[in-house]
Amino acid sequence: MNEVLTETADEMHANLLETADYWLSLGLVLGLRQPAQARKLLHLIEAHEAERGELERDAAGLIGEVFP
Repeated sequence: MNEVLTETADEMHANLLETADYWLSLGLVLGLRQPAQARKLLHLIEAHEAERGELERDAAGLIGEVFP
């Protein structure tokens, strides 16, 4: 997200952060309430993600920051 924010105009940051927050919250709810479907969706996303390893590293980094 930091990379995106440094590449965009300051007036766009609030909208970008709100959008990211929405999708993160949606993913958490899906993961908790429908884990099998969330797992399938994640596999679909990763299959089309050119930088799959980056997604996994970002997730690990977030967990490390939130739960030290």
